[in-house]
Amino acid sequence: MAEKKALKVGLDSAAPFPMHSDYNSEKFEGFEVDLLKAITDHLDLEIQYEVSLWQTILEKLFKGELDLICSAVTVTPSRRHILEFTNPYLHFRLCAVVNQEDNLRNINDLKNKTIGIREATEAEKYVHINFPGNNMVHAETNKELYRKLQAGKIDLLIDDSPIAGGFLQKNKKLKVGMFLPETDSQYAIAMRKGDVQLKDQFNEVLTLLRENGVYQTIYKKWFTDIQF
Repeated sequence: MAEKKALKVGLDSAAPFPMHSDYNSEKFEGFEVDLLKAITDHLDLEIQYEVSLWQTILEKLFKGELDLICSAVTVTPSRRHILEFTNPYLHFRLCAVVNQEDNLRNINDLKNKTIGIREATEAEKYVHINFPGNNMVHAETNKELYRKLQAGKIDLLIDDSPIAGGFLQKNKKLKVGMFLPETDSQYAIAMRKGDVQLKDQFNEVLTLLRENGVYQTIYKKWFTDIQF
């Protein structure tokens, strides 16, 4: 038996559940964990996870120290210039999360609020572009962000809707105040620029998993409708 080829997969150490849990927790699990396992099983490949902070895994992939990242990577035009992306495996929007007793009627309600965001994310970019005058509080992890909101250190936070949904399932004191207009986004698996053969193989299997119902089974296991 030849040894299976191992893929080095970058993983965000600040677990964006339910995409994936903390790699070092007793139970490492999540939507992306199941999806990647289904893909690599089909291709007869091993997975070697390398866990690091978000900025670091992006740099490592860019330098060629990783084969791919499957960790809530939003597809953006600027990232497309420097990375290959598979077909998207999840569509979502950005949302504003507030305390249960707070209400947001429309986007203008965000003016003059203290907004929490995670560093180096698309949510951060969104706030800088749309609310440059607001007080911003940055956090390195999603967990820290939600703790700040509960502690009253920020008025609201902005996050990807699937990740917000995961946190809100465990946190009944918070809610989605609103989905942000024109923030339709997609997650895909990021690979090194030029790694087209691997990308094509992954795309083929992604299509197959949608056709044979495996994708839908994994999706239903991890998501409720609240998240989108």
